[in-house]
Amino acid sequence: MRLFEFDQEKAQVTQIVALINQLKQDIEDGDIDPQDYTVDELLDYFQMYDIILDVNDLYNMIKVPPLKDLIKNIQGDKVLFVGQGEEDALDAPDDKQDEIVAKMAKSAMK
Repeated sequence: MRLFEFDQEKAQVTQIVALINQLKQDIEDGDIDPQDYTVDELLDYFQMYDIILDVNDLYNMIKVPPLKDLIKNIQGDKVLFVGQGEEDALDAPDDKQDEIVAKMAKSAMK
């Protein structure tokens, strides 16, 4: 088999999977700050490794693994990574817990 006989689409998929693993490693190593990461920065990251995507491609890719396992959502121009913001969510509900308990108590008294 000659090199040019390989399916180019499969080669690009393999390259994307490898790049997503590298992105995950860069986040874990602290090379990328996941708190303030934008869609443009993510597209530039892919472009730096010769993967040209547009925003629609990115929206489609975050719905399926392996990118689904790394990116939770895209809100506006911000990329929300899996696990991001969950620490804050554990601290914040103290005020809401009181509201929930009050609503439950009120509901139970009816």
